[in-house]
Amino acid sequence: MSQRFIKNFSFHEAVDYFRETGEKEYRAKQLFIWLYEMNADSFDVMTNFSKELRNRLKKEFIISPLTLRERLVSKKDGTEKFLFETRDGQFIESVFIRNDGSDTGRLTVCVSSQIGCQMGCRFCQTAKVGFRRDLQTAEILDQLSRIRRVTGLKNNNVVFMGMGEPFMNYENVMKAADIMNYSFGFHISARKITISTSGLMDHIERFIDEKRPYNLAISLNDTVSEKRKLYMPVEKKYPFAKISKLLREKLPASKNRVTIEYVMRKDNIKPEDAARLKKMFKYGRIKLNVIPLSRGEYDLEVPAADEIDDFIKELESMNIPVSVRKSLGSDICGACGQLSGKKYDL
Repeated sequence: MSQRFIKNFSFHEAVDYFRETGEKEYRAKQLFIWLYEMNADSFDVMTNFSKELRNRLKKEFIISPLTLRERLVSKKDGTEKFLFETRDGQFIESVFIRNDGSDTGRLTVCVSSQIGCQMGCRFCQTAKVGFRRDLQTAEILDQLSRIRRVTGLKNNNVVFMGMGEPFMNYENVMKAADIMNYSFGFHISARKITISTSGLMDHIERFIDEKRPYNLAISLNDTVSEKRKLYMPVEKKYPFAKISKLLREKLPASKNRVTIEYVMRKDNIKPEDAARLKKMFKYGRIKLNVIPLSRGEYDLEVPAADEIDDFIKELESMNIPVSVRKSLGSDICGACGQLSGKKYDL
């Protein structure tokens, strides 16, 4: 019998497993506390389990599906990038972000949800990898476990903004987010978990209809449909105008907060772009997050600092909150759009 990843279990699946093997149901909660709160990397340390149970678990399951291959630390801002290898010889990257540069403030882990990506966005290095496969729930969760073990710090924020399109791996991503949120799991507040999408409208609607408690981030990046198609092919199937209509109709009845992500390139921060943005978003529970384009292996120009400042000033009169996200970890290729699983030949 081949070993399975135990972190693929939801809590209810763990309950079922212990019940079916003749154990008490409370073993499931004990297991989750060991795996996530205690961050155990061996069944041997689970001392409130009998030796017989520990041996059975060791025979049937693997705790950590990932192997750390490289850790890079930014000299500019302390951001850390981790290269992990999966059991089948694939590679993913994750990022640990000290938002204020210290170990005591907002600590964010940016996790990957797929190996590569099929969305084809022109400003993203992951697109160059192409799509390899979805990550299993265990492989998503183990990114947090590994990073916490290596850094000795417990992150209090998670963003699904690493490699891949999270909504193309919807079931595994939601399962992982739920375990992150469990009070006896990682115990991260739902409002501190953000799931990003390039704009898959049917999944956005499902996410809202299912009343998922997590924050939602949607990548816009252009205000003209024909131009957005050039940089984000998803626009051809899911025009942002339709997504905007969906948000107007669905958000008033939803508790979700939605962040619109806008990567600033040299060619999308003109006054007319700002004017169109102001017209697009006049409803509540929306925040606009703008971020400078990170340098990468693509033929796109990074805007100058004064051009970015002028664009921000143009947006100041918007009726929704506007925030400027710093590009952290750029010196280790850990910034937005720079993750590629560097072992791949691009």
